[in-house]
Amino acid sequence: MKRTGIVITGLLILAVILITVSNNFVTAAKKNPPVELKVEVFDRALPGYQADNNYWTKWIQKNFGTPNNIIMKFVSVVRLQEVERLNVLMASNDAPDIVFTYDMPTVYNYVRYGGLTDLEEPLNKYGKNLKNYLGKEVLDLGVFNGVQYTIPAKRVLYGAINGFIRKDWLDKLGLPMPKTTQEWYYTMKAFKEKDPGGLGNQVIPYGMLTDPQNILWYCQPLVDSFKGEMTDAEMKYLPEWLMPGVKDAMRFMNKMYNEGLISPEFALDRDQQKWFRDIQQGRTGFFIGTVDQPYRINPGLSTELKKNVPGGELVPCDPFVNSRGKRLKRVYDQKGFYIMVPKSSKRVVEAIKYLDWMSQPEVRDFLLNGEKGIHYKEYRDGIPVNILVDGEKRLTTDICLIVNGKDFGDEEKNITAQAFTCPGYEKLFIESYKMSITADKKYFYPEFPIESEAKLKNSLFEKGAEIFVKSLVVKPAEFDRTYDTLVEEYMKMGGRQVMEDRKAYLKANRKK
Repeated sequence: MKRTGIVITGLLILAVILITVSNNFVTAAKKNPPVELKVEVFDRALPGYQADNNYWTKWIQKNFGTPNNIIMKFVSVVRLQEVERLNVLMASNDAPDIVFTYDMPTVYNYVRYGGLTDLEEPLNKYGKNLKNYLGKEVLDLGVFNGVQYTIPAKRVLYGAINGFIRKDWLDKLGLPMPKTTQEWYYTMKAFKEKDPGGLGNQVIPYGMLTDPQNILWYCQPLVDSFKGEMTDAEMKYLPEWLMPGVKDAMRFMNKMYNEGLISPEFALDRDQQKWFRDIQQGRTGFFIGTVDQPYRINPGLSTELKKNVPGGELVPCDPFVNSRGKRLKRVYDQKGFYIMVPKSSKRVVEAIKYLDWMSQPEVRDFLLNGEKGIHYKEYRDGIPVNILVDGEKRLTTDICLIVNGKDFGDEEKNITAQAFTCPGYEKLFIESYKMSITADKKYFYPEFPIESEAKLKNSLFEKGAEIFVKSLVVKPAEFDRTYDTLVEEYMKMGGRQVMEDRKAYLKANRKK
């Protein structure tokens, strides 16, 4: 009995010691100061919505940051200036711990100069949910030089761009929906000459502008309709300016500009605000944009148009076919943007844990669809029907970095879900989206991890913008000389080197 008592006493003492040690560890853990995780977010200038401090950032802090002893700090970057701003942040070693961009040459520049963290080991250790959600095919798109330097967001929908036309103007003039490039041109002439909106010299038949990321974005379907036959390889390595038929397309737009059919100030509208206002105030008859641009809540092109012009209606329009009656359509690949952790970051583990947490179905679902009773009241066909919410609770898919679009695991559901983000215009969005992927030949925007393109990207882009603008605005008699001279300069300053490097890359990486 005495021995038993000694044993019991010893065990009690040991238990007390263990409890004390455990409590000391807990106390020490609680005393550890929280770490800060900085995450880039896009600022799209949404009314009443502060990109770095809102309902969603607070929810993330409460549900991920606080339980993990992390202070979440969101760093807003203006969407239209994201590459320039990111370059400044990276160069100064002041970039957030999680950054992203759509632009491959920018990413490859960071790879070349050792600016990114190898994510393979932390991804394997802390990113099980993330790896399962994205899958190997998507993750492989983030590998450069054999290293997992980036994590690509998963793109849900592949349709990219489409045309949109004022149906009320067509109806007023008794014109049919144009079905060819030439019919479209005659329609633009009619908009100018017959002025169905009663706008006088303010009428803009074709609203166009230059894009800070892709110089031909707002006229790409039109340009593609002039292109001649090319192999798949030629479509990937040739500079746009040398592709057969592109010069003819530029000549055609030069003619249109000189006839007053294109926005006269397109080259000066760098922030796109005049372009938006012209559409909203009813001055524009046709434009090209993303598949949901007229119907999304912000900037409310269709909604504002109806307020300003009773009966004003924007509908999808796909008139651009080439001389062989074929339609070329550009679509996106499986990735959205490239997510990266700068080499200067000390928070790679926390960054991967954050993305992994976001990959959990219940978290992803909340960030993409919101809270019942606030962001939706009901489900339709298994999909929450979103309610228009302004201010800090505004629903935006930007906050869920790992996926571009709403993902319900089924293409038709994904299209329907995206349509629900365009309240009142669901059918028009679906029509626009399906129109954008209907093609005789689809092709991706080509991206290449080659040094010359990364090094020369900015200077070649500026030269391309010069080619585009000057070729459009000169008098028709000066077009050939202007275009040829500028394209020759483009090739000499690096365009030819990039073309040859692209050809070599394609040859070295072609499927056996």
